[in-house]
Amino acid sequence: MNKYCVIGEKLPHTMSPQIHSMFFKSMGIEGEYDVREFSREEIAGARGELEKYDGVNVTVPYKQTVMPLLDEISDEARHIGAVNTIKNVGGRLIGYNTDPYGFSAMLRKNGVDVKGRKAVVLGSGGAAKSVLYALTIMGADVIYVRRDEDEELSGYSHITYPRLEKDGGGYLIVNTTPLGMYPHTESCAVSEQALSRFTVAADVVYNPVMTEFVRRALNAGCHAFSGLYMLVAQGIGSQSIWRGEEIQTQDIDPIYNALLRDYFAENGGNIYLTGIMSCGKSTLGKMLAKVLDRQFVDADEYITQTAGMSIPDMFAKGEEYFRSNETRAMKELAGRRNLVVAAGGGAVTKQINCDLMRSSGIVIYVNRSVENIVKDVDCSGRPLLSGGADRLYSIFAARKAMYEESAHFIVDNNGGAEQGLENILEILK
Repeated sequence: MNKYCVIGEKLPHTMSPQIHSMFFKSMGIEGEYDVREFSREEIAGARGELEKYDGVNVTVPYKQTVMPLLDEISDEARHIGAVNTIKNVGGRLIGYNTDPYGFSAMLRKNGVDVKGRKAVVLGSGGAAKSVLYALTIMGADVIYVRRDEDEELSGYSHITYPRLEKDGGGYLIVNTTPLGMYPHTESCAVSEQALSRFTVAADVVYNPVMTEFVRRALNAGCHAFSGLYMLVAQGIGSQSIWRGEEIQTQDIDPIYNALLRDYFAENGGNIYLTGIMSCGKSTLGKMLAKVLDRQFVDADEYITQTAGMSIPDMFAKGEEYFRSNETRAMKELAGRRNLVVAAGGGAVTKQINCDLMRSSGIVIYVNRSVENIVKDVDCSGRPLLSGGADRLYSIFAARKAMYEESAHFIVDNNGGAEQGLENILEILK
């Protein structure tokens, strides 16, 4: 059995054992993963302890401290100036850094292509170095933002925070500072106005999932997400190095989704049910809310109540008018906790709605065949079905990928409501 560990100074809340244990289980392999705390006085003499393991993860504050203890350092780790992964090859300790891999995987997961585009990185510490390295490899035009007293990073252009606030902008902005990290969750390095001049906003902070940076970015209209996927991907990247084999995205996603489920269960995150109209979201949502002792909210009913207008009347003003009210409502619901929300069938057509749901809870796609829905759907009061129920086929075809890609989990609802509820509860275990 291979033995691995994570080393650091204080590690009471590290997710590394959970990530790697899930990986062992999913891949059907035997492995042991320990947590090893070292004092600052102990770490300099820890070489012998490191040699006891086949692989080691390194977290703050020892990503630089361990480098003199190693026999070899990879190119990316040397460039970044930090090691977060060590591989034991016959007693030779080789250092790597998987943070660039984790960050790149997070961008790909969220459909972000930075090639030839301007990317702005907040911060100049170790995380910033990893992100700048990754963005450069991906072909972005990079610049970082520093305070006057911060370290200046050789080889990269920089601007100040006042300059960013005044007129800075671009395609992607990345927060690599610790601002917004639990327990200081109210802090953020930049204003909403500055964020409004970007298309995408990525935070490397993962606790909370909805950081103040992400919240402001969503309010500013950005495609925004936290760093939890990066955390999982960089951890699994270590496994790729240790095992000498490439790890696929499909190996990362289930672990990420399970961690997110557990996180929101502990922190009162909402449960969002998505899917085509009449797939059973409201029926299942009411049943689920009763079982979990949560408040149920039908998003369409919430929109009409808060807007003081029926859905047909809103559509009479144009579908975009309805969608803007839908996003307003989703922002309000994302700010609440412990809800079960039946989202509107078209909510997933707006990226911001998907981001709001995924940042404030878990998203479950209720999959029911269109053939079954067409048999009993009531077209009255549904502007998109004014041409008849058969329109559902084209609507579903246009949205199917959106439902699947925005969801953390997919449940089958073709066997009746009781079975559908059972399928959801199985996911939530």
